[in-house]
Amino acid sequence: MKLKDVVNDTAERLHYMMKKENYTVNLDKKGVDVKKLRPTKHTIKWGAKNH
Repeated sequence: MKLKDVVNDTAERLHYMMKKENYTVNLDKKGVDVKKLRPTKHTIKWGAKNH
């Protein structure tokens, strides 16, 4: 049961990070590639207005 809880918790964290659009995840034959997205001037501007 502990392994199931760890996998479930990891999946929830990954879903939360993807929902906030801070990271992008690419799946291919080589494996999983996770990259952090850099904010653009447009997202910085709207993030400041919607705080």
